[in-house]
Amino acid sequence: MKIKVCEWDSLFFNKKIGEVEFENINQSSSGLNEFDLIYSKQQEEAIFVIDDFEHTYTETKVIFSKNIENSKNLVNSAIASALNTDINIDHIYKLAFESGKFSRFKLDEKFSQDEFEKLYKIWIDNSLAKKIADDVLIYKERDTVLGFITYKISDNYATIGLLATDPKMQGKGIGTILLKAAEERLTNVMINELRIPTQLQNKSACSFYTKLGYTIKEKIIIKHYWKNDPI
Repeated sequence: MKIKVCEWDSLFFNKKIGEVEFENINQSSSGLNEFDLIYSKQQEEAIFVIDDFEHTYTETKVIFSKNIENSKNLVNSAIASALNTDINIDHIYKLAFESGKFSRFKLDEKFSQDEFEKLYKIWIDNSLAKKIADDVLIYKERDTVLGFITYKISDNYATIGLLATDPKMQGKGIGTILLKAAEERLTNVMINELRIPTQLQNKSACSFYTKLGYTIKEKIIIKHYWKNDPI
């Protein structure tokens, strides 16, 4: 069994949080009692029992990937970089909350709504500060941001962080325009692979990426185990 402390999560949630990798289903779970929350990440579905911990949530994270090609004449006047544009940050936060509606930090009821929202606000703030994103592209009509996408370049590929569309405007092609705009910017700097993480439970997102030519590169099953409150 491999254990590591999730330092950022522990500091943010003010809990001691660890990540464990079990090598076999019968492995002892001793040594975990110092943690308040355990993330278990595995390639195949298996139920592990951790003494004095409650299994509260399971998510299947999928990473889509596509080799992207340079597309011509995709300039769209509705697309701009949020790094160079005045934006209503509270509106961007609300869009981010929408993008996270299938997040394990939203659906595991052990996390509060306030914790979920604070997490996504920090995600936006750090993206706009270019700490975890190279750019934040927005789709804007009549001075209203109707969607955004963030991406980060790592070596020879890039990864989408967040992709959000106003709930009232979903199904109108805004997500496609944003994703194509990100692809174009990436191929312009010689990045030819784009990866997009989402949840297998988010069937509409999985269908959307599949229709745009993305295929699943990796699946990771993530389980949450919370330490039982003392009696």
